[in-house]
Amino acid sequence: MNKFILLLLTAIGMFSCSNKSNSHSKTNTPTLKVAVETNYVHYFEKLASEFSKNKDVFIEVIPTEMLPLLDSLEIQKGNSADIFMLTNDRIGGLSEKKLISPINLSLEGYTENAIKSGTYNNQIYFLPMSTDTTLLIYNKDKVSSAPAFLSQLDPSEWAAKFTDFYYVAGMFQTEGAIILDAQDQLVVNSNEAIAASTIIQNLYNSGADHWTLMKDDTLAYNVMTNAFINQEINYLINGPWALADIIKAGINVGVAPIPSWDGSHPYQALTGTKGLGINAYSKHIDIAEEFLQFLEGKESAQLWYEITEEVAPHTGVIYPEGSHQEVAFLATSNGLAMPNIPSFEKIWVPMQTALIQIANKQDVKASLDAAQERIQREVNDL
Repeated sequence: MNKFILLLLTAIGMFSCSNKSNSHSKTNTPTLKVAVETNYVHYFEKLASEFSKNKDVFIEVIPTEMLPLLDSLEIQKGNSADIFMLTNDRIGGLSEKKLISPINLSLEGYTENAIKSGTYNNQIYFLPMSTDTTLLIYNKDKVSSAPAFLSQLDPSEWAAKFTDFYYVAGMFQTEGAIILDAQDQLVVNSNEAIAASTIIQNLYNSGADHWTLMKDDTLAYNVMTNAFINQEINYLINGPWALADIIKAGINVGVAPIPSWDGSHPYQALTGTKGLGINAYSKHIDIAEEFLQFLEGKESAQLWYEITEEVAPHTGVIYPEGSHQEVAFLATSNGLAMPNIPSFEKIWVPMQTALIQIANKQDVKASLDAAQERIQREVNDL
């Protein structure tokens, strides 16, 4: 059976069973279904219990895989959860299809990037909960701190998966390239983008063993991670999600925001934000909005960090001094908010193709021009 169909049937079955299990006990009480990933259930059950006190509402927190739910929304419509987690890059597409509802939130105290991430066509579509970005990870037993500029590092000292545009966007920024122009058109072949890509090509062809192996995009992530764990390199560009395995391997880890290439422009890594949205087909939109307003604020954001250990994009959260969460909060606040317009999803595959070509010594400008042409063609087909 097609994997997507199987996931869809599983999701529909889960919500159908949920409806049956609650119909007999909560007949006269509105039931608000909140679908979140398993590791977030405890947080939401705690807050749901507090919200429901002295209210005629029952909140059911349902452990659900986020992406299958989002992918099935257009088919499920009213048969899905009232509230669910989504990544900010999905907001534009879901809004255009009228699958998520705008929300009346002030977002006071949230970072500018978090507010920008959740806003589409001047309306707020989610309550920001968690944010992350890439960082410069270093071995504190071998080096004392991050360099002032990336250009100071010999290619043999560091690694990044520069065949993936998620990692490359920061290199574009630090060379002054603008990914989205004033009309929200994607631009990947500017002179600045060519300059950044030329730097990347030189890294891959520097003769350093790990860069040579990383020309194969399918091996790149494992190659760079193993090179760092085996202490063959001192620095690694990766996200907080990589830290658990690195620390488990016994590496004394330090983290820092990624420095500029040469000081001319800041390195602004892509910053993704995850939050709670409301199903446009929900029969309880008012209650759902009230619940999100209850969750809004620094107290709930602080509790989110303490329970999940993830970075909450709220300026009132207190992180342990020197912790990777504190560093990540600074980096995400100063990073480049992942665009939430529908066209941005068209950047990934063409740029992966171009970057693999660039890593393998093909002409930089020609590779980026081809990516630009393909992106524009696919955006026009939206």
